[in-house]
Amino acid sequence: MLRNYFKTAFRNLWKTRSYSLLNIAGLAVGITCAALIFLWVEDELGYNQHFPNKEDIYIVKSRQTYDGVTYVFEATQGLLADAIQQEVPGIKQAIRMNWVSRELFTVGDKQLYQLGYYTDPGFMDIFSLEFVEGNRASAMNTINDIVLTQSSARIFFGNEPAVGKMLRLNSGEEMKVTGVVRDLPKNSTIQFNWLIDFKQYARKQEGLTTWGNNSIMTMVQLQPGASLHAINRTLLDFVKNKTNGEVTFSRNYLYPIDRWRLYNNFDKDGNEQEGRIRYVRLFSIIAWVVLLIACINFMNLATARSEKRAREVGMRKVMGATKPALVAQFLGEALLLSLLSALLAILLTYLFMAPFNQLVEKELTVRALTPAHLGFLVAIVLLCSLVAGSYPAFYLSSFNPITTLKGGKQKTGAAGSVRRGLVVLQYSAAIILIICTVIIFQQVQYVKGRDIGFDRSQVLLTSLRGDMVNHMDLIKTQLLATGSVESVGLSNMNILHIGGNTSGLTWDGKDPGQRSLISFLLTDADFVPAMHLQLKEGRNFRPRMQGDSQSILVNESFARLIRKDGQVSGQTVQWNGSTLTIVGVVKDFVYNDVYAAADPVFFYPFQSRSSGLMNIRTKAGVNLPQALTRIEKVIKDNNPGYPFEYDFLDDTFNKIFRSEMLIQQLAGVFAVLSVIISCLGLFGLAAFTAERRTREMGIRKVLGASISSLISLLNREFLTLVLVSFLVAFPLAWWIMGNWLADYQYRTPLHWWVFALAGAGALLIALLTVSSQAIRAALANPVKSLKEE
Repeated sequence: MLRNYFKTAFRNLWKTRSYSLLNIAGLAVGITCAALIFLWVEDELGYNQHFPNKEDIYIVKSRQTYDGVTYVFEATQGLLADAIQQEVPGIKQAIRMNWVSRELFTVGDKQLYQLGYYTDPGFMDIFSLEFVEGNRASAMNTINDIVLTQSSARIFFGNEPAVGKMLRLNSGEEMKVTGVVRDLPKNSTIQFNWLIDFKQYARKQEGLTTWGNNSIMTMVQLQPGASLHAINRTLLDFVKNKTNGEVTFSRNYLYPIDRWRLYNNFDKDGNEQEGRIRYVRLFSIIAWVVLLIACINFMNLATARSEKRAREVGMRKVMGATKPALVAQFLGEALLLSLLSALLAILLTYLFMAPFNQLVEKELTVRALTPAHLGFLVAIVLLCSLVAGSYPAFYLSSFNPITTLKGGKQKTGAAGSVRRGLVVLQYSAAIILIICTVIIFQQVQYVKGRDIGFDRSQVLLTSLRGDMVNHMDLIKTQLLATGSVESVGLSNMNILHIGGNTSGLTWDGKDPGQRSLISFLLTDADFVPAMHLQLKEGRNFRPRMQGDSQSILVNESFARLIRKDGQVSGQTVQWNGSTLTIVGVVKDFVYNDVYAAADPVFFYPFQSRSSGLMNIRTKAGVNLPQALTRIEKVIKDNNPGYPFEYDFLDDTFNKIFRSEMLIQQLAGVFAVLSVIISCLGLFGLAAFTAERRTREMGIRKVLGASISSLISLLNREFLTLVLVSFLVAFPLAWWIMGNWLADYQYRTPLHWWVFALAGAGALLIALLTVSSQAIRAALANPVKSLKEE
């Protein structure tokens, strides 16, 4: 009997191969979309899950409240790690880490920049690093030891053993390789190419031995069974107690590393709120929606062709087939279609994996169908078979055999209503995706187009290396002499990412209870003109900072913080024991959070230091490749020991929108695919409807109906369904995007015409899809159609 079912199934597939092809293609595309999205979701959910001790690994965070807003920082004091390891019960070990550093290493005549951490040796224990050369006991025992990852060791030394080899840091220190560890998985928040003892970093830094300086990360591993609640209660006022109440702003607590990637976002009260996990949930929903749309297509086409198989059902019932047997047959056909779709989906997934990886900037692989992936695919096939085959199975098996064998037609009102409802459902989902994609695009463009307070175009950023800062006047002169450069300004950080901040500023009239967090940037006199910042009051720093060592520039937000009228030129503020004079006010500009209003910031004179950035503005209309060649020559001539590397400020700005752009691109791709899948189903239903109404069309044509009226008659039903879909999608999309935009302080308004255009577009696509079948039916010879009927 099973063999007979399969023979019948294959025969029906071949007999209705055009409909079968539509079903298989639609379902395959749906499964492929779901597979790709769920691979991305699997990777995101797997972040930091591979560490053996993940449940005991935490990062120390600090809650600090300024002007009624609680900020959460990962920056902690250099003294904190040793103190809490010795004094807080339950902490197995605590380590210090700097923010990831980009250092230049030299091996022979090879020079390479590599990312890594200055950290304590306990890092290797906390994160259970696996050694492929050397061992834990001999690694990082002195400040001139370095541990490499397997990939970086291969870059430096090829296939030769790396342990015992020497590397030279750009600062001149000779570093000995004492270990090579296996690279961490890509879905790890902690990524590095090298590790060097933190003491090497600490001896070059000021402030790490004071409790008032928060500038490094602290990671801890707890003892098994330790009470997180008790430890956090101790950490809350730990710094305050250690300093006898002098440092009160830092209220520390432990944050689990396995939530670091997806939940690391906090509201104005310092409480955790959804971060990247929102995107994971969003795309999981999109995957299921696209898959559901594909299943709806199968269900609609199967029920639509039910009348064609009525005689078969009647004959089988007369021959003794039971209803369960008929249900099994039709579910089996659905399973066969799903299996064929799944096989095609596997092929499509492999084919589209590379472009999908490029889109999401990951290195996802199917890994030859692991048990987890295979289980997922089986579940999808069974789910699709049940969802897509259940209604046709029970519907067809309920036909009256006597009526069907006599040629009578079954009542199809309920089936038709279900089909229409499912068409509305799938088209509503497609329209919602289209609307969401357009509004996300609008939001990104709205923020990109806002007045950010400076001109980010034509600005090249390159790091100050070696002793460049000691002969900057010469370098600036030579750069300006190239004819390609308009101006050159110095800063310690990128203007878009100002990381320095302080709460230690005071001024006359400041409320003793007021605690304000104010950012600062170290700049020279050429920075303001190089960035095209606008002076609103006072003056810029004097050339070469003559007489301005104790002067600062402030933005309008800072000026309003000091005085309501913002007139602050000549006023003084106190900071770190020095009295600073405000000599000028610049127009507010956007930094750090491009979606928010400008925060207070001040510019402090650039110190003689080896680290920082040159902000080089090229002239408008200049030949860029030629300008880069000239700039590179000047910098290499003055600093031959370092390779020339650069970024454009415009590119840095665009990278800020990476998450939003990813959402927009993925939503856009799957919106298009959902429309295509919906159109496949609509095309199939239109073809069936035209076939079912052949006789009616023939009679109408004989009675004088025009071709245009026949086309309109056939189109009307489907276009009405699309219109209803739009009416359903409109309020849902408005609610979804209204909630999404509410998270942004600076956001685009919702425009009614976006929704109208999405509806009109869906209507036009549907019209083009069904019209081909309507035209074909309207142009058919009525004599032939009536004779066949």
